[in-house]
Amino acid sequence: MAEPVQEKQQPTPSTDSPGTATTSTPVATEMAVPGRRVGEAPIKKAFLKPKPAPKSAATETDNAKEPAKVKDDRDRDGGKKKRGTFKKRPIDAEQDPADLLCRPVASGESCQFGDSCKFSHDIDDYMKRKVKDLGERCPVFDAIGFCRYGMACRFAKAHVEKVDGIYRNLKREGYVETPGHDLGDEVNDLTHDLRLKLRKDTYDFQSKQQMRKDKKNNKRQQRNDNGKDAKAEVAPEAEQNSEESTAVKTESAPESDKAESESEDVKMEPAAESPLLPERKPVDFKRKIYIAPLTTVGNLPFRRLMKQTGADITCGEMAMATNLLKAQQSEWALLRRHKSEDVFGVQIAGSFSDQMTRVCELLARETDIDFVDINMGCPIDIVCRAGAGSALMTRPPRLLEVVSGALTGLELGTRMRTGGTVNTPGLTVKLRTGWSEKQPTAHKLIPKLQGVRASMAYVNSAVVTADFKLRATQSVDAITVHGRSRLQRYTKHADWDYIFQCCDAQKDSIDDKPLPRVPFVGGGDVLSYEEFDEHLQNGKLDTCMLARGALIKPWLPTEIKERRHWDISASERLDLLKDFVRFGLEHWGSDQKGVNRTRRYLLEWQSFLCRYIPVGLLEALPQRINDRPSPYYGRSDLESLMASDQAVDWVKISEMLLGPVPDGFQFVPKHRANAYQTT
Repeated sequence: MAEPVQEKQQPTPSTDSPGTATTSTPVATEMAVPGRRVGEAPIKKAFLKPKPAPKSAATETDNAKEPAKVKDDRDRDGGKKKRGTFKKRPIDAEQDPADLLCRPVASGESCQFGDSCKFSHDIDDYMKRKVKDLGERCPVFDAIGFCRYGMACRFAKAHVEKVDGIYRNLKREGYVETPGHDLGDEVNDLTHDLRLKLRKDTYDFQSKQQMRKDKKNNKRQQRNDNGKDAKAEVAPEAEQNSEESTAVKTESAPESDKAESESEDVKMEPAAESPLLPERKPVDFKRKIYIAPLTTVGNLPFRRLMKQTGADITCGEMAMATNLLKAQQSEWALLRRHKSEDVFGVQIAGSFSDQMTRVCELLARETDIDFVDINMGCPIDIVCRAGAGSALMTRPPRLLEVVSGALTGLELGTRMRTGGTVNTPGLTVKLRTGWSEKQPTAHKLIPKLQGVRASMAYVNSAVVTADFKLRATQSVDAITVHGRSRLQRYTKHADWDYIFQCCDAQKDSIDDKPLPRVPFVGGGDVLSYEEFDEHLQNGKLDTCMLARGALIKPWLPTEIKERRHWDISASERLDLLKDFVRFGLEHWGSDQKGVNRTRRYLLEWQSFLCRYIPVGLLEALPQRINDRPSPYYGRSDLESLMASDQAVDWVKISEMLLGPVPDGFQFVPKHRANAYQTT
């Protein structure tokens, strides 16, 4: 890999040396430093950059003559900013296939398409045009013993040699090729056979599919009749199913009471404990360091790094149930698991109970996971408009149907499983406080979630035998509450008092039927071991989920386990980035496409990493996640570079690790930094 720049010392006052640990530091209050405004990070004055000089009257006049700046996609009428993501971002230009080396040929194999292949088969010409390698050692070859990218690898000199004018892609001595060998230490890949079955609708699901078919027929009939008297012409069974799955309108905050009247609870038909199933071992969340599912940035290389720094439980990025059932390769890639992830879950978003039944059955049968997490807190507009994510919290009956269907699907999938683990994966749910900050509703859902069970309503009648029974005791394994509403997204502070109120909402029984206590996980704004301990102090929570805190400080699990503030040096932080790059090249590939993808995800992560303020620069500890730092100097050139919030500086850091960027490269982060409190 490219050689990093040397860490030069800045001419700033001496402080604690990098790498020292500060222990037993009292938790700072919002006004712990006199004269500091609320929401402003308490950085020592010696490190603050000078404020820009006030503009003169002449400058103001010149600016007035200049044309107005073009507004970006976040601007709205009235000057308000959109929250969330940058919609129009530059993408990498596609290369001409004729300029790329055919993958089988590059790895030393023959191409099945021969002369009709659209990629180049001229190895000599390609090697002459190929840019200089990035390093002496190939991450893929080191991890597996064989690099599938061969001559196209950006580290080809580690495993490619030229003998008698012929390039050969070498294999490590003792390397044995096995099915899935190119995955290395990763599992949960979408196989060719499974893809065909799902796309051709020939997969033998044990759960019902008629509910969705009736719904589609009903909608088609209504369209044909232009909505006139459609109800009278629909079969009674289809009409009932249609009522249970009416589309959710979520452009504005729906009324919960109205939603409840539009749908009815699924009739639960639990039976006695089945002796055919193995004993299920629920995931232990007690004081475990749980890394939240993080869209885009919570990828497999990042999770590997978090395991390296001390995380106990990891969860994949949110995947859409519909896309998984359609066998979309990009969606299935979100389910990949590394062998280091000893306790691993996948997060699914869906809006229909039968859909969730099938996808959970599919996951239990075809993947190696410990639990499935249903995302009922996603605030993204496109997800909520589909009736999933936070929109489910506005329709409690449908929410319970989705959970019941998921429990049923996991049990059906376990019954059909023929290999791998035999224990039924657990089910967890993730909520927000509600749709609106002023009307929290999560506490009302907690007792209902305690009592939900698998249901025979979702089981295909063709598989039901005389002794077929579902578990009577299986419930959700954990409930997670993020202390913000859907409309808040990530602004303001997380409401931990309300999270504790949700913990207290659990009941011992309903209608004289005992209810098991469900493990409870809280989430929001945890950036230090003190905050982690503080939230667990009253004993109501089992653990806290780490989200943005882990992105800003990937060494946070180490701090929590060792109960200290780690004044990590810039060079130590760069070492973590080197590990991420190595993991990324193993996962996304060591060819030019894999290098570009690794760089993109590294840069996306940099939009969070730059928010970390070194311990030695703070007047009061701990750093608060919503405190905005004034521009400051680091204790070295590298530390100053890492503190920059400019994308051009993030690109410079990526070039230290992955070499120069391609010509015309541009980067705009996907996620906006709108979490700081405005004053």
